[in-house]
Amino acid sequence: MDKEELYKLLEPIKPTESYKNSEHPQKPNYSLNYNWIALPHIKGLQHELPGSEHSSILNTSEVDVFYIHPTGFFGKDWNCKIDKNIASYDRTELMMISQASAFNESCNIYAPHYRQATYFSYFDKNEDGYMAHDLAYQDVEDAFDYYLENFNNGKPFIIAAHSQGSLHGQRLIHNKIQNSYLKDQMICAYLVGYIIPEDHFEILFPNLELSKTPTDTGTIITWASVIEGHVRGRDKTIHWLPSGWTKQDMGQKIISTNPISWTLDDQWHNSLNKNLAITIKANNYNFADRLATKYSGSIKSIIPSSIQNFDCRINSDNGLLETRGELAFKLKKLVLSGDLHNFDISLFWGSLRANIKDRINAFI
Repeated sequence: MDKEELYKLLEPIKPTESYKNSEHPQKPNYSLNYNWIALPHIKGLQHELPGSEHSSILNTSEVDVFYIHPTGFFGKDWNCKIDKNIASYDRTELMMISQASAFNESCNIYAPHYRQATYFSYFDKNEDGYMAHDLAYQDVEDAFDYYLENFNNGKPFIIAAHSQGSLHGQRLIHNKIQNSYLKDQMICAYLVGYIIPEDHFEILFPNLELSKTPTDTGTIITWASVIEGHVRGRDKTIHWLPSGWTKQDMGQKIISTNPISWTLDDQWHNSLNKNLAITIKANNYNFADRLATKYSGSIKSIIPSSIQNFDCRINSDNGLLETRGELAFKLKKLVLSGDLHNFDISLFWGSLRANIKDRINAFI
């Protein structure tokens, strides 16, 4: 798809005003439960399970996870208001059930609503997208500060995030954790689905390391999954560095950890006996309708994928996590581009769930 075709598709969600000339949603007050998607003492979709052989805890763990959800807002404002009656809340629920649920056996789950930046912000040619992300990030930082002051009580914690959430997670760890006492409390950070260029890792995380084994602690874990052979184009995406916002080539080499082996090698690793891939069920919900405006009220659940067999490896040239095999072939039919971004966590749900326990045990 060329740029002209892309921007034609994006036109229905392009904000009509510049960021500075726009009204912005009300700032969330994190002392109110309404402004949290998940709190451990309130049962919610983060506690869902794909089968009776699994179990979820409810506010009983010695370990917390602070989870930052990805983009679910396709509106024409630069930032999404916090409102459980709009379509973005459906997408947030899907993220909680398919991503945050991986932590429910081992962690107390804290997940804030935040004024997420619109999907269009990644394609903005000016600086409006940067400012939209600054606003979103400030909410994430405010929520994290509130969590520390009111909920954490000195417990070890994990940072978990996907896509836009991982972009904010990178910044949060740089600004708030790696140079403070919190570094000794952080078990690890799963920052999945947003590029961390190989050349920028030490700039972002000078006091942390990339995870190299299944039980490394105090480390960063990240991956971006694709079908074997898929190469991302040279289009740029926004990327935060301590020196400020930049636009980075999507085709440059990124860092990755293989979420089946939890190693950095470029060998193929099979998923069978090591993983459980899940899929989402949602009645009366159109997953493809990005222009919906109202909350559907759909009842959502997760089940094991009907096919489980696939292999994955880290491509040594570009750092992408390549997949092949039966399940990868099935997913390829759902994604025209070969990019499995939307399945980054659900594809590895069981392996991630087991690894969370392994790293907690290694830390404690």
